[in-house]
Amino acid sequence: MDSITAIIAASWQHPFTTAGLAVILALVSVPVYLAACCFVRPLVSSLRDLPGPTSDHLVFGNLARIFGGAPGEAHIAWQKEHGDAVKFRAFFGKERLLLFDPAALNHVLVTHAYEYPRPEEARSALAMILGKGILFVDGDDHRRHRRVMNPAFAPAHMRNLVPVFFKHANHLRDILAELVRTSVSDRSAWKDEAQRQKYEKSREEEEDEETVQDVMEWMNRVTLDIIGEAGFGYEFNSLSLQHNAFGRVFSSMFSPRASAIKPGPRAVLVQRFIAGVMRHVPLMSLADWIPNASMRQFRDAFRFVETESMKILQAKKGEVEKDGLDSVAGKKDLIALLLKSVQSEGKASMNDQELRGQLTTMLIAGHETTSTALTWTLWMLAKAPEVQAKLRREVRKARAESSSEGLDDLDSRVLDSLPYLDAVTRECIRLEPPVTSTIRQAAHDDFIPLSKPIPSRWDPRRTISSIPVKKGQFIFVPIRAVGLSRDVFGDDAHEFRPERWVESDEGTGRKIEGGVGLTGNNLSFLAGPMGCIGYKFAILEFKAILAVLIDAFDFGLRDEDMRVEGRAVMITRPLIVGEENRGNRLPLRIRVAPRREEDE
Repeated sequence: MDSITAIIAASWQHPFTTAGLAVILALVSVPVYLAACCFVRPLVSSLRDLPGPTSDHLVFGNLARIFGGAPGEAHIAWQKEHGDAVKFRAFFGKERLLLFDPAALNHVLVTHAYEYPRPEEARSALAMILGKGILFVDGDDHRRHRRVMNPAFAPAHMRNLVPVFFKHANHLRDILAELVRTSVSDRSAWKDEAQRQKYEKSREEEEDEETVQDVMEWMNRVTLDIIGEAGFGYEFNSLSLQHNAFGRVFSSMFSPRASAIKPGPRAVLVQRFIAGVMRHVPLMSLADWIPNASMRQFRDAFRFVETESMKILQAKKGEVEKDGLDSVAGKKDLIALLLKSVQSEGKASMNDQELRGQLTTMLIAGHETTSTALTWTLWMLAKAPEVQAKLRREVRKARAESSSEGLDDLDSRVLDSLPYLDAVTRECIRLEPPVTSTIRQAAHDDFIPLSKPIPSRWDPRRTISSIPVKKGQFIFVPIRAVGLSRDVFGDDAHEFRPERWVESDEGTGRKIEGGVGLTGNNLSFLAGPMGCIGYKFAILEFKAILAVLIDAFDFGLRDEDMRVEGRAVMITRPLIVGEENRGNRLPLRIRVAPRREEDE
C-alpha cells in the first residue's frame, strides 16, 4: 500500500506528468465545451422553436455580421427574413433573443421592467465611466433613485430651464454668424490640403458669405455649456474657446476618435475579457501599472473629473448645510433641485457616492447624446433643403408671434406646440438614435407575450404566441431597427420624411401615434420605469438649439460626394467614408438663411 502511494505521489510531482495532464484536460474540455454550446444547448434551449439565422461561426456565431455592417443593419435584415422575434448566436453558441414585437417590448421594458435589468457586465462598464448613478442601479435602488430624482425633472422645472437653452444657443448663433461674415472655415473640415485649396479657389468666384465648420464639434460645445449651467450651475465656457481646466479635460475624455477599422468579433472578445478583468481590478488601479501613455492620460483625466465633480457637489451641499433648503430653493440647476429633494427625504435617501454618480451621469449622458442627435439632424437637413425651408417658416412665424407678445425667445409652451418642429425632432431621433441598441437579462423564468403569433421554426403548422425564457437569458433591444420598422412607418421607413408624424395636406401620409416608446413608436429614450428620466430636458434642449440655428442659417453639404456612416462606440457618431482616419466629424457649409416675405 505504501509503495502504491509513493508511486502516485512521484507521478504527480513529475513536471511532465502534471503539465501533460493539464494540456490533455484543456485539449479535451475546450472542444467538449464548444460542442455542448453549439450542438447540445440549442436542442434543449427554451428558444429552440424560434426562427433565426444559421450560425456563421463556431466561436463567433452571427456577430461578424452585426459588427461588419452599419448599426442595426443585420437586425433589420433578420426581422425582414424571420419576423418580430428572432434568435441569433453570440460568442460560443450562446443564444440571444432579438425582439421587435411591440407586446414583447412592452413586457420587457414597461410592465415587467424590473424583472429584466441590465446585465451585470453592462452595469459595471457604465459604473466605471459614469459612477453609480441611476444608470447603474436596478431593482429597489433604481426605484429609490427615480423617486428622489423625479422632482428635479418635473415638467415645471424643465420649463424654467428653457431660457438657459436659448442663452447658449444664441451664443452659438452669434459665433457662427461671425464665422460666416468673415468666411473663416475650419481647416480640419477637409479631407486634405488639396481639397481645402480647391474649395478656397472656388469661393473666389462667389459673393455669398459662407463658412465650412465641423458641426459635431460645435454641438458638443453648446450642449456642454448648457449641461454645465442647467445641470449644476457651472460655467464651462466651451463655446468661447476659453473653457476652464474642467471643460478641457472633460472634452478630451469623452470625445473619442473612432478607429478607421470596424471592430470585429475577435477584437470585441478581447475587449470583453479586459472588461471582465477590470470588473475585479479597478480601472484606475490597473492604469497605474500599464505602460501605456493614453491609458495613463485617461486615468489622470478621470481622476481630475472625479475630484472636480466632488468639489462641486460638496460646495452645493455646503450651501444647504449653511443656509438651509432656502439656499437652493430659488435655483434652477438640477443638482440644486436634487439636493433639495434629498434633504426633504432624509440623508439616507441618497449618499455622496450616488449623488456624484448622478452628476457625472447628467454631465455625460445629457451632453453626448443630445449633441450627437443634433449633429445627425443637421446632416439630414443639409440633404433636404425643402424640409429646412418649411421648418424655418414655422419657427419664424412662431418667433414673430412671441416677439409681438414682448418675448425675446420662444418659451416651452411654444416649443411644444410647433407641429413641424416636433415632427422633425421625432423623425431625426427615429432614423439616427444616438444609442442604437440596449440589452436586458431575465431575472427569472418567464413567458414573453407576442402581439402576433409566429410560426414555429420546426413545425410551420404550429404557431408561437409567447416566448418561454429561462433565468439569465439575454434579450437584445434593437432601438434603431425598431425605429425603421416598415410595419409601423411604411415602405419608406428608411427615408427622412418628417411629414409622416403629422396629417398630410395631400393625404399622402398617415400620422404615427402610440407605441412603446416615450415619443410614440420610438425607443430612442427607451420606455417604462427604466426609460430616460431626462428625456423632456433633452427634447426641449434639442428643439431650442435647432430652432435658433434653423432660423439663422442655411446648412448644406460640404461637397455632393461626401458619404457619411455611423460608427457605434457606445454613442453612434458620424464618420466620413474615405476619411475615417480623421475621426468622428461632420463638416457642413453654413450660410445666413435668406429672408422672405412669407417668413415674416
